[in-house]
Amino acid sequence: MSIDTEVIRAESHVEIGALLQRNADAIIDRWCRAARSEEAVARHVHHEVLRDDLPAFLDAMGRALKQSGEPDASPHRKAREHGSQRWDSGWSVTELVRDYQLLRLVILEYLEDNLGRPLYYRESMAVGVYIDDAVAASIGRYSADRDEHLRKVEQERIEALADLSRRKDEFLAILGHELRNPLAPIRNSLAVMRKVLVAPHPAVVSSLEVMDRQSEQLCRLVDDLLDLARISRGEFELRKTRFDVRTAVEQALQMCEPLVNARQHQLEAALPGAALFLEADPNRVTQIIANLLSNAAKYTEPGGVIRLKVELDTGDVVVRVRDNGIGIAPEMLLRVFELFARVDQPQSRGLDGLGIGLALVQRLAQQHGGSITASSAGLGKGSEFVVRLPADASRAAGANAGSEREPLLVIKQVPEDLTSKGRQ
Repeated sequence: MSIDTEVIRAESHVEIGALLQRNADAIIDRWCRAARSEEAVARHVHHEVLRDDLPAFLDAMGRALKQSGEPDASPHRKAREHGSQRWDSGWSVTELVRDYQLLRLVILEYLEDNLGRPLYYRESMAVGVYIDDAVAASIGRYSADRDEHLRKVEQERIEALADLSRRKDEFLAILGHELRNPLAPIRNSLAVMRKVLVAPHPAVVSSLEVMDRQSEQLCRLVDDLLDLARISRGEFELRKTRFDVRTAVEQALQMCEPLVNARQHQLEAALPGAALFLEADPNRVTQIIANLLSNAAKYTEPGGVIRLKVELDTGDVVVRVRDNGIGIAPEMLLRVFELFARVDQPQSRGLDGLGIGLALVQRLAQQHGGSITASSAGLGKGSEFVVRLPADASRAAGANAGSEREPLLVIKQVPEDLTSKGRQ
């Protein structure tokens, strides 16, 4: 048989209501003893914390029973306050519900003791309905307070991360400038030494080449740091112009030639036979390609093969850099573009790199309205990076469209040898 709770709330139970009002403190003291015997959490809090404002709740419940559940006698407000207090005191939801389960038993027992008779069915139902209402009200406030607390914690976490990111950007900017200041005189001094030294010893020549190569690499690293800091602060500016992407490729090949030769790699570059135009920042496009080639050279065992291919595909200039190097684990594919992320695997131990180059490539591609993706068949199976940049729209139906049908120009670069095939 279903119970209509609204009908029960509308009923008046003056006798038990008066008892609850008159003996609220005594009932709650009895409840406190029961709670301490059954609930571990109750044994470790102060008596006043345990009692909370439950006597006031019983008083409101007694008035509601006497007044046929009129709104002004509703005990819900005190129940909500109890839920809030239990959240503040560290109670769990289960412990909060147990408060009311014990209170129901104590109330029913107390009423029967003082009435000298068993409670009538409707009286028991009335007590149960008001206790159930109190449970719902308490849990509602408890949950609201918990959600607000979690929201504040999350907001504080977001603000802390934003502050940390800002400080990181400031540090990178300061570090970049501090490193760049001494690099200029070092590079100038090396250039002067090359000019003034007459017939230097081969060991001196070799040392100068090492210093020149390493200082140039350090300059590129510092420039990458500064670029990342500018992009993060929104201070980065692209100097776009219309140019042939093959020019950027040739410059990138020249920049990476020392590293490729030092590691004895074979580098193959396949370029369109006709001009392929971009409306972009040529220096930044060169930087994108050079960083991808450097990354491939670093993470490919000496004597490896690196393949660069540039083509037009559905209105995008596509740059592919593939190697037969150490590869990328599946779980790392989504992280390789994170700042300071490095592939943590045995094959990569001892290799140079701060996890800056690929992060910068992604941001530069995005600044141009493009994208980059990484793929790998797994560890030891090489990897491929694909950059897509919007082609020059004014040429999309002209020379660029024809580039899809042009034969590829293949350049092979091997240690200390640069030859061309297919180019007149």
